Amino acid sequence: MIIRCCVVFLHLSMLINEASLQVTVVGVIGGSVVLPCSSSEPQLTTEDITVNWKHSDSLNVYAISNGKVSVEEQDPKYKNRAESFPEEYQRGNFSLKLNDLQLTDAGEYQCYIIEESKILTLELHIKVPLQVSIVGYVGDSVVLPCSSELKTTEDITVYWRHNESLKVYDIINGKVSMEKQDPSYENRTESFPHKTGNFSLKLNNLQYNDTGNYTCHVTNQLLIYSFKLLVKDEKDQGAQSRSEKIVTLVALLSVLILLY
Repeated sequence: MIIRCCVVFLHLSMLINEASLQVTVVGVIGGSVVLPCSSSEPQLTTEDITVNWKHSDSLNVYAISNGKVSVEEQDPKYKNRAESFPEEYQRGNFSLKLNDLQLTDAGEYQCYIIEESKILTLELHIKVPLQVSIVGYVGDSVVLPCSSELKTTEDITVYWRHNESLKVYDIINGKVSMEKQDPSYENRTESFPHKTGNFSLKLNNLQYNDTGNYTCHVTNQLLIYSFKLLVKDEKDQGAQSRSEKIVTLVALLSVLILLY
């Protein structure tokens, strides 16, 4: 009896270890992404293969039953948006391709390989690119927009990054944190804590080096807002074209609409 209990415990421990393996995948709204899932022991025959894909441990995304695709219990939100690679089943590849990505697709996905009692866990982040550049001028200030539908701020964590590496500004558990801020942004950044759902960043005393790509990671919703900041010389400010001003204004208004 003791030996049997030990064997069961060992099996559960191995299963938990498999389930704890987590991969992060980033997709862009409207685009496609492949969520990887593979068997360590490729199947000899496809007829014995049973794999279930779930979102947040509950929503049925996709199923492979006895080697064949089954969408009978698929959640309607994934209809005609999920596909796999049947020609790869025999090689142990049960990856899922998710098309026409939406904000609600962000979250944790589980790939259950039934025959092996194996669970692979992945985290999908959705990137929301603004299709315009925001223009600022040396010495001036600019507001970089970022918003969320979250109405509480206590548990919210948001990371602002410049060119994916420089740490610009952090909000951890609803509070501003400057511990890991890059020195080049010291005393030049501020946010709007009184505005629920508004994680926009105000960058003051602009410098040429501030030019580049900025990302706002709203970790609670696994969202990434991305856009480009272009810093020009102050003497060029009067030469900014009317069309450029309109495009920049439209970008900011689109974010403000989300906030209110």
